[in-house]
Amino acid sequence: MRHDAVRRRPTLHRASGLCAGVAIWVAACSVAATAQEYRLQAGDVIEFSVAGMPEMDARASIQIDGSLSFPGVGVIKAAGRPISEIRDRIGATLSSRLRTIFLPDGSQATRVVEYDEVSASVVEYRPVFVSGDVTQPGERPFRPGMTVRQVIAASGGIIPVTPIVPGYNPSAMRSEYAVAWNAAVAASARVWRLKKELGEDVEFDRNAWPAAPDGDDAFGAFLRVETDIYETRAKNVQNEDGFLRAQLKQIEDQATVMRKELEVEKAVEQNDADALAEATNSIKKGILTASRLQDFRSAALFSSTRRLQTQVSLMQLERQRNDLSRESERAAEQRRLDLLDDLQKAGLDAAQQRARLLAADEGLRAMGVAPVNPAGGAGAPQITVVHSNAETPQVVSYDSRIEPGDVIEVKRTSDATPLAALMAPDTDLMLPASLALQ
Repeated sequence: MRHDAVRRRPTLHRASGLCAGVAIWVAACSVAATAQEYRLQAGDVIEFSVAGMPEMDARASIQIDGSLSFPGVGVIKAAGRPISEIRDRIGATLSSRLRTIFLPDGSQATRVVEYDEVSASVVEYRPVFVSGDVTQPGERPFRPGMTVRQVIAASGGIIPVTPIVPGYNPSAMRSEYAVAWNAAVAASARVWRLKKELGEDVEFDRNAWPAAPDGDDAFGAFLRVETDIYETRAKNVQNEDGFLRAQLKQIEDQATVMRKELEVEKAVEQNDADALAEATNSIKKGILTASRLQDFRSAALFSSTRRLQTQVSLMQLERQRNDLSRESERAAEQRRLDLLDDLQKAGLDAAQQRARLLAADEGLRAMGVAPVNPAGGAGAPQITVVHSNAETPQVVSYDSRIEPGDVIEVKRTSDATPLAALMAPDTDLMLPASLALQ
């Protein structure tokens, strides 16, 4: 037996080592996943909200010392932490607190803030900075998923070394085309999202657009933002509708109980009325005293009064239910009117941006130049990025992702592309007829 126990020990040690290795691997994966989250820094603007309590919505920016302050929450050390940790901190602070809310009829009610009703997000990031050989160096607003190519396009493009024709700058024209392309696609994506919010089953047609100057994922970047907006607004509408349905159900339950109570009180009132009639006949016969008759009258009056009070309360509940239902209908109608108004404005903006894109495309084709500048190879600039949390510049490509606060430096090289190649027309990149103004 002792020999068997001795032989089992190495197996137990190996099993323990395997379990420890799995635990370490899981912990490492968890740390790696956490490390990929964006860390907040000074200048980021944070917004939090509580479902069903719009009066508690608040927005604040992270100060230079890394602190974030919200009313009712206090000061939070936000710099260097992910937004999920800030959301947990706000949710833990506000949860289980009693808040006074105002109902549609003007009355007040007390409600407990639940942890899962609190949401927080970054609504504005620190800007990025572009320097070097670009047309318009300086500060640019950051958008999630932004690439180096998009920042350079927003900065007017790269300045060429060799002038082609006096007074003619193909790089500036391509930059104008890229800016017009992005603006037109963004406006059309906004129209697509508004139509979906209005209940239309529409698809965004990527084939109706020319080649993307900012890479193949340019469509995806705009559609992801609009999809996030659509899902967030749909969730908010669903939460509001759920809150109103819960209030209506509560009123209906109260009304059901009160109807049953009214039936009982009607029966009591009828019994008291019958007893009063019988007592009146008895006093005429001289078998009942006047004081006893007065007791029957008081009982009949009391039951009648209770029945009337219950009936009035039931009518008030029904009116409150009707008012709340009408308020819900008015909110839905107003929401649809707002969406239609936004759709009309977005459609006009999309038409203007398409016209701008058509003009930029026609200007390039008139000079015999392709709208999209070839990336890589000869003439490709050297692009370096200094991240906000690093000191050493990093060489990147056009499609590299950037982070808030990054400094992008562009250094042009010799533009070795032959003049004949630049002036060669590229009919494949011409705007299709489906993009014409409608």
